[in-house]
Amino acid sequence: MTRTEKLNMLFGEDYELIDLFPRPEGEGCAEFFCQAEQYFLQERQLSAFCDRVVSLVVKLLCYYPFEMYVQEYSPLRTQRCGWLKDKRCEMAVKIIRRVIMKKKGQVDILLGKENTIVSIVGGTLSIAVYHPSESVSSLLDRLVDAEGLYRRRYFV
Repeated sequence: MTRTEKLNMLFGEDYELIDLFPRPEGEGCAEFFCQAEQYFLQERQLSAFCDRVVSLVVKLLCYYPFEMYVQEYSPLRTQRCGWLKDKRCEMAVKIIRRVIMKKKGQVDILLGKENTIVSIVGGTLSIAVYHPSESVSSLLDRLVDAEGLYRRRYFV
């Protein structure tokens, strides 16, 4: 199975969100919740969220072989789409920051031996983790807490 086929298959699995908020909006609070999301999407607050996500992902990638699939969209100056060949820490950080801060594009990180995907989509205040293995899940427990973020499970 190619890495692209594996990526597509795993996207159909149950997933978890690593989120800025501990749970979805409360009953009767939808309007305020949307306003709060817009507040956290402002540059200063988004930068703080970005720092947390970058820290979490970089630490996670220290423990598992990975492949990164990058989809950048207009109006980014140099668009990139495809499997990343340069897997240095500096490049991974640059791409993740760019997607989060520009609120455009997507980065999908395939932890191949774990059959897990970490997906970061620009313009959102969460990252998705598809089919987390026991090992990944255990490490995420500690990393999510350390970064002051929250995890929620979703079933497909």
